[in-house]
Formats: sequence, structure tokens, C-alpha cells
Amino acid sequence: MKQVTHASFSDLLSTLSYDPRKDTLFLAGDILAKSSEAGSLAILDFLSQRQRGECHPDIEPKFPGKASDATPGALYGAKCRSVYAVRGNHDQMIVQWRAWREWFEPLQLTFPSADLYPRRFHVPTLSSLTSTQSTTYNAGPPVGTGSQFLALIETEWLRDRTADPGGSSADPEEWVDIARKRAAGTWRAEWWKRIPHPGKGRLSKDWIMFGDHYWIARDMKPEHARFLFSLPLVIHVPSEHFFLVHGGLLPSDPRRPSDDKRQPLGHPPSSDDIIGHDEDAQYDYALLDVGSDQDALHGVGEGRSASANITGDEIEEMRAVQERAVLHDVPHNRDPWVILNIRGVRKSGKATRRSDKGKHWAKIWNGQMKRCGGFVDDAGERALPRASLVDDTQGKDSGDDEDDSPLPCYPSTVVYGHAASRDLDVRRWTVGLDTGCLYGRRLTSLVLQRRHPRSESPTLTVPTDEDDEDGEDDESSDEEEDELDELDEHAADGPLGSVNSRYARVAGGSAVSRRRTPKSWTRPIRFGDKSSHLDAKLVSVRCPKAEDFGGP
Repeated sequence: MKQVTHASFSDLLSTLSYDPRKDTLFLAGDILAKSSEAGSLAILDFLSQRQRGECHPDIEPKFPGKASDATPGALYGAKCRSVYAVRGNHDQMIVQWRAWREWFEPLQLTFPSADLYPRRFHVPTLSSLTSTQSTTYNAGPPVGTGSQFLALIETEWLRDRTADPGGSSADPEEWVDIARKRAAGTWRAEWWKRIPHPGKGRLSKDWIMFGDHYWIARDMKPEHARFLFSLPLVIHVPSEHFFLVHGGLLPSDPRRPSDDKRQPLGHPPSSDDIIGHDEDAQYDYALLDVGSDQDALHGVGEGRSASANITGDEIEEMRAVQERAVLHDVPHNRDPWVILNIRGVRKSGKATRRSDKGKHWAKIWNGQMKRCGGFVDDAGERALPRASLVDDTQGKDSGDDEDDSPLPCYPSTVVYGHAASRDLDVRRWTVGLDTGCLYGRRLTSLVLQRRHPRSESPTLTVPTDEDDEDGEDDESSDEEEDELDELDEHAADGPLGSVNSRYARVAGGSAVSRRRTPKSWTRPIRFGDKSSHLDAKLVSVRCPKAEDFGGP
């Protein structure tokens, strides 16, 4: 079985000439369950050791002309820069299983003799679903701990799958459902009560027992688990005004107008702001409580005209606070499921993981970032002219808001993964990097380097949203969405079909041709606003063809 992600990750690091002692590495989530179990655990070894500042000799790239530096002896134990990552939706499923196992395994239950649990008749086995014959089920002697019960049913499932690979055991969900029904009235039922049922609705992919996420959670080391538990949902880099997230973010609450004064971009940040969460009661799901950062602004601009007297340092501080307000004042950005899974927003304001339903969240983000005109005072005077924030050459396209009036904000960028069906999707204020390595396509990175003060920024084509239409926004049920989402999640081409099989969208609607598939390619892009001192480029490597993950 090919370890696609592990091998491709190492190949990409080598192509980048990645130096772990000088370079800082960020990952956009779904670092696991994208290859074999062995490949996932190898990457966890690398990341958990790097989190402790240790170099991992088995995955470090070989540097041409630096053989002495690249030897395992030189790298092992050397102090390296930490790796930063956000949690992906697949990582979250593993976290859930691991946290549950750590609770379940030490549980102890006391049972009377197995003889007190009579054998049951008419048990609903798979054969009895199509037959009227009676069946007897012997639950066997009781086990006293959760770890013993898991070992028992894992052994039984692997045994049944081996004995009848084409039968019910080939489908873990069907096997588990039958095992639950068989256990009714026996000591086993007490243990099954404590094992989660598969999720429903938008959580339909969660808690699939004996799936790939389950086995990785079982077999990872304690240090692997600690690393995964520590992963945040969002990384905010205020100095460079960008966010790293797996699924996506929204610049405003889609249930209100974008220029509503309660929106984080609808007003300049001020120490007088009182931002409440009164609308949380109307939100359908539990939200994270992340607090407010308004106290950070005490003293900024007090007693002065905002447009005339705010210094550059104070503007930077206000920008950082407003960017944090995007995280805590937009309810969707405090919903973990949305952050991990969002691909679009329906007309109702609900997030969807379907890429062909609603408006793609990146189009919403770019449309509002283009409207940022700087901070304003009560008289409506801009602190900076809008031309200094966005590019004059950047035309209005199909993804923009219909309202083109300026907002009192500064633009920020979101870098994300998750949307393999969209392939490489680079817009002015969003960078989608998932290029489907799992499906044998490519693994792509964004490289940011501090520009030398005297160097000129390269002339680049401005990315746009043209030739990218929204999907129809019919309000399908959760069940229908889940069925269709299964195709979207695992399709190699996705809704863009042959377009993405040949091209990757980059800059100005142009494309990197995929008729030929070079082993690696590099292309510069524009990143950040005009005050940014970063040079940015995309580096992509070809991935080997993938095989299905098979578990143990």
C-alpha cells in the first residue's frame, strides 16, 4: 500500500530546500487519514517531534551540496523551528475517537456470572433479515474493562471480515449495527451503551467505528495524541494580516447586511465598542466562547480625529483587533463544524460543505475585502485612501458583493485547504491549496519570504473570481446533502469536472496547464495589501497514484 501523503510531503520539503533550522512550517489541516495508517503515523512522528523542537532525520530532505548538514547524525537532536498546524475535519474525527478511547478504556463494569444471561432467540442477525429461522446467540463470558471489550470486538470484526470479505463485515457500519442488536439483553449491551452511534445530519461522517480514523486513534502514541489535542482551529498571524484555517471563515454574519454596524467590518474598532452575542440564541448549534479584544484599544485615538491623527502603529493595532473581531463576532466563525467543513453559504445564511450549493465562502470574503477603505471617523473621512489598500487594476467580477460602497476596514487574507474538488484556487484575498494529493494529483505549498527593503515586488496578474459561477441554492435536507457530499468529498475532479482535470486556477483567471504533469512547478502570486513586505510563490509537486486506505 502506498504511503502517498508521507512520501509526497517529504518530496515537497526537498523541492522547497526546506531547512528545519531556519524555516517555519505551517500546515492547513487534514494531515492524517490521507494515506495508509503507517503513513499517517509517520507524519505524526515528524510533527510531534518537531513540536518539541527536535529534528526528525527520517523525513528531512537531502540538501544538494550540504551532505554533512543533512546526515541523520547532524540533524538528530538538533534544535529546529516548531511546526504549526490547524486541525482539519479528518483530524477532528481522530481526535474524537482518541479522546473517547482514553475515557472508555479504563472503565470497569462488574457483571454476575454469564450463566445469568440466558441465550437469546430470534436475534436479528444479517441472515434473519431475510429468513424466518430462529438463531441462538452466546455472548460469551463477560469482560470487566473497556479496553478488554474493545479488544474483543476488534478481534471479532477482523475475524469476520477475513472469513467473509464480501459479506456484512466488509461494511463496518453494518457489522457494528448487527453487533449492537445481537447484544441486546446480554452483558455486552452495557458496553455498547457507552460506544457512540454514528452521527446524523451534518455530523453523519463522525463516529464510524472500525473506519480509518478509528484505527489511527487506537494506534497512535501518547505524544501523537498530545500533538493533535493541541491543534487550534484557526491560526491568526496579525503581523502579516492573514489567517490559516482548514475549511474557511466568513468576514461577516451572512444573516445581516455586510455594512450593519454590528458586523466586525461595519465599524472601525474602538474601546467604546460593546460587542455582545445577542444573536447567538438564533444560531442552531453550540458556539465557542472566545471573548472580546476591545480592551486592547484603550487609549488608541482618544480625543483625536481618527482620519488625521492615528499613527501607523495604531492602525496596525486596530487592524489586529478588527481581525480578531472577525473570529469572535461572527457566530459561524465560532462554530467548530463550520470552520472545519464550510465550502459555501446558502441564502438562509447557513454554512454547507457542499461545493455546488450556495455561494462559495471565498467569493464572499473577497467581495467584502475589496470594499475595505480604511478606518473612518464620525464624519466619514477615511484614514487612508482606498487605493492604498486594494489594487486599482482589480476589476469587479461575478464574486463581488452587489454593494460596492467602502467599508471601514483593512483587507486580510485567508489560507486554507479542504476543497480538493476545487483544486488550486488562488484569489486576491484567499489562497486554497488543496490540490488532491490523495487522488494522485498534486501537493501544493505557499511560500512566504520577507522582501528585502530595496527589492521591487514582481509584476503579477491580479487573481479574480471570473468564470466561477455559484451553484444553485436549493434548500435540500441534511440527508440529501450528506449523500451528495460524499461524492464531493471523495471525487477526484469534483463539480468543476474536466476543467480541474486540466488546469489549476491561478492569478487573473489564467491557469497552470495540467496537460503535461511536471514533477514540480513554481509560480509567484500576490499576497497581502500594498503595505505587505512579503514575496509569495506557489510550489507544487506531483503525487503518486493513491490506493484506498485499508485500516489494519
